[in-house]
Amino acid sequence: MPDPRWVFLEEFASFSDVRNATTATGVTSAGRPVTVSFELVHPPGVSLWSVHCPGLKKDRGFNGSPQILNAAGPFVVMRMLFFTAGLGGSRARVIDYFVYRAGPGKPSLHLVPGPCPKVQSPKQVGVVPARGAGGHYNVVFPVQRLDPRFELEIFVFSSETRAWSSKLAEFSQDEETTYDEVVLHSPTKAVAAGGGSLAWIDLWRGALLCEWRRDDGQPVLRLIQWPVPPPRGVAIDIASPVELRDATMSDGAIRFVELQLRSSGYGGRCACTSYFAREEATDDEHGWTASVWKRELGSAYGWGIGFKADTYNVFADDSRSRLVRRMRDEGGIDLNKMVTAGPRLSLHDEDVVYMEAKSSTDPSDPTALMLAINAREERLEAAQQIPSRACFSTFPQCTFSRFLDTSPGCL
Repeated sequence: MPDPRWVFLEEFASFSDVRNATTATGVTSAGRPVTVSFELVHPPGVSLWSVHCPGLKKDRGFNGSPQILNAAGPFVVMRMLFFTAGLGGSRARVIDYFVYRAGPGKPSLHLVPGPCPKVQSPKQVGVVPARGAGGHYNVVFPVQRLDPRFELEIFVFSSETRAWSSKLAEFSQDEETTYDEVVLHSPTKAVAAGGGSLAWIDLWRGALLCEWRRDDGQPVLRLIQWPVPPPRGVAIDIASPVELRDATMSDGAIRFVELQLRSSGYGGRCACTSYFAREEATDDEHGWTASVWKRELGSAYGWGIGFKADTYNVFADDSRSRLVRRMRDEGGIDLNKMVTAGPRLSLHDEDVVYMEAKSSTDPSDPTALMLAINAREERLEAAQQIPSRACFSTFPQCTFSRFLDTSPGCL
């Protein structure tokens, strides 16, 4: 089977010496060799990755598991935390950022030269393919400046020049880009928006698009607000949005999905416990309607709703999917008795929305599934068991797999 066009990735790596066609070797800031390898599976499965640093023990040398931050095209930006000797025999922490490049040619792993700027959240660090040919990339770090007022300084490392640059961003003058909304913007991921631009995604408040003017390289920030406000009663400053919403950008357009839950008990607390663990909820209360919107970035017409899907139709006994009946009859899995949430938009098929499903009656049940749902036709297309956690997972979506060269000369 050919490599998948895109994958879900485990956010955190395991420690093992895996070697295959995806393996790339780099060097840490301390001069140690480090290898990264992926074990790729087609969605709705979740692909794994591993890190190996010869001679370095994971419980002494690494300060936690390496983490995927964001991805774009053939590039994946990740960070690794290491312990190093400090003053007086103490241990200090070193953060290394790397960019994995799937192609062209053999995969490679590049250290982003430090010192790197300090950001509020590592998930704000983004990578975008550079304009033009050559396979170069830019790594983007947004840094908040609060004195005398809120500003964003955009730091960029260019793989082409091997140099850092920074500029204070300007704010677009439009109705959506308000000062208050930009100040409160708290992104959960960064995505490439085409043409060398980047967008930080806050699933409650909108997408903060950063575009660089061609004439002077000045970064300009524009907020694209979502087509609907957050659900009533949700405390968006503390509640995680990943149970209810997702957004992505591709081909000059932004797509957005939201679940409208029938449960009246979702009160906006961190949904890692408030929704998943509601054992008293009935099957009907676990239902939802998924709405998918789309907006062309250069269009003056705003958002248009694409389609809606409802659990009544997707998981019904007489649904269009034979898989629903087969899972119940042969596997003993009744999707109507599972919590399904955490929508994720496909990077390949605009009709497909992925959902995570877990037992609604036994939170300790290790069974967790990733479902592929054709939302336009309200049909379950595929299901795959995935690692189970106490809360919905944020599996980064990546397209680097389509750039891997598995010909004999590159293995």
